[in-house]
Amino acid sequence: MLSRQEMNRFNGQIAEVEAYFHSERKIHVEYVDVLSALMEVLGEPNPETICKMQLPTEGLIRALENHEFDAAIILGVIEDSAIEVPGSIRRVYAALTKAQGSEWEILRNDRHPFPSNPCAHNEMEDITLDLSAGGLYHDGEFVHRVRPRELLNFRGKIAEKYPAIALPPLAPVN
Repeated sequence: MLSRQEMNRFNGQIAEVEAYFHSERKIHVEYVDVLSALMEVLGEPNPETICKMQLPTEGLIRALENHEFDAAIILGVIEDSAIEVPGSIRRVYAALTKAQGSEWEILRNDRHPFPSNPCAHNEMEDITLDLSAGGLYHDGEFVHRVRPRELLNFRGKIAEKYPAIALPPLAPVN
């Protein structure tokens, strides 16, 4: 059985590997994607065994360098705190004077074009924004719709910062 310290170290390493693939390879992988890929590449079905190997973070990255992730491509990043998420954790972080949770990754996912292609993902809130209709989704479930004006402003920021990104057509307003 692993100690809490060993698990915390390993979890931190997985988060660093995830951040590496976000920044260097521009792919949107999550913790479970990295861990599953490591299990596959290292031929080890038990994550605890991988943790006990005590590989350095660079070794984990090297092990996954040629792995083909089924992940969305990060086209760009937009800072926008105007989009309010109901029950938002952003208020908690603001009260703690930590990051505001306003960073949105613009993702292209040709294999799974839900909810739109491209879409926007807020990692801190774990919420995805449909760039055509303004729906907010958590784990594929609809949770809220942003106001049309908020959606138009957000799309305008994307178009200004990343003019080469082809945004999906706007859905008719109901």
